[in-house]
Amino acid sequence: MKKIINLYYDEECPFCDNYTKLLKLKEDFEIVLKGARINLNDIKQLCNNLDINDGFIVVYERRCYQGVKALHFLNTAVDKKTFIGKLHFLFKYENIFSDILYKLFFNLRKIIFLLLNKNTKI
Repeated sequence: MKKIINLYYDEECPFCDNYTKLLKLKEDFEIVLKGARINLNDIKQLCNNLDINDGFIVVYERRCYQGVKALHFLNTAVDKKTFIGKLHFLFKYENIFSDILYKLFFNLRKIIFLLLNKNTKI
């Protein structure tokens, strides 16, 4: 039986959308991609202490992970043979480097939305 991981992300963000399409997990995991904009109520019920505007959210076994913690968790489940899997070693540990790198990607998302003339808030 596969372990189910739910990933809530902004499907309107090209960066987020491409990341989720490239993400491949180990065979004993299955990822369910859920658009944050259409599943906002689910996010609030499952992870009422998190704000989706602060980054994508991973839910596994009723536990919620966001930002660097979500990437750190996904690092344990990602297939290391893929391109994205190989890049995930950058988030192997929760440390200042991972935090800075995540903030860089998060701000890159904001710049992309600005260039596309879209609202970053969900």
